[in-house]
Amino acid sequence: MPHDPLTGFCCDQDFERLFDAREAQRDLETWREDGLPAATEDLIDAIKAEGVEGAALLDIGAGVGMVHLELLAAGAATAVDVDASRAYLAVASAEAEARGFGERVEHRFGDAVEIAATLPAADIVTLDRVICCYPDLPALLDVAMRPQARLIGLVHPRDTWWLRGTSRFFNAISRLLRRHHAFYIHRQATIDQILAGGGFEPRLQGGGRIWRVSLYRRLPA
Repeated sequence: MPHDPLTGFCCDQDFERLFDAREAQRDLETWREDGLPAATEDLIDAIKAEGVEGAALLDIGAGVGMVHLELLAAGAATAVDVDASRAYLAVASAEAEARGFGERVEHRFGDAVEIAATLPAADIVTLDRVICCYPDLPALLDVAMRPQARLIGLVHPRDTWWLRGTSRFFNAISRLLRRHHAFYIHRQATIDQILAGGGFEPRLQGGGRIWRVSLYRRLPA
């Protein structure tokens, strides 16, 4: 796919160059052949346990659509897929059609922070391996804390010294190659604090050695 710089997006992150058509197709084939990644499956199971019947979904950085397509199959009503990669949106759209959900998913191209005002209300908001690609954590989580949202689900790297070291190495190589993309290990305490300020409490914090699965539920008014 031709390179199309996202010059209007936050911090000039070059998502389309990193998340291209080849990468999108590879992710789809891996999902079809090997099933869901463990952390993604854990997130989906945790959300389903809270109830998804009739829910409106907002899937930020949805990739090939694993989270929202699985939740639609479990009874959610609609989904909005927001992604800053046209290649991933194209693959996700085709997969939604193939699974019979084409009319129930709306695909939006853009940086969720930049287009936040245009996004509809949602009962459940998910960010599967997204906040690690985004430098402005408060702004992104502010988008997730929709007025109607009752659940926010995240998959993100664990806040450990060795992953922070890995991210510094990746970012150094990225700068050397002029890729205009960075990898972020956001502090768990900061994530919790921001979401608590928006009225959300941790419902589940699990996952494996690398990826943490966090589900937050809105506190009663």
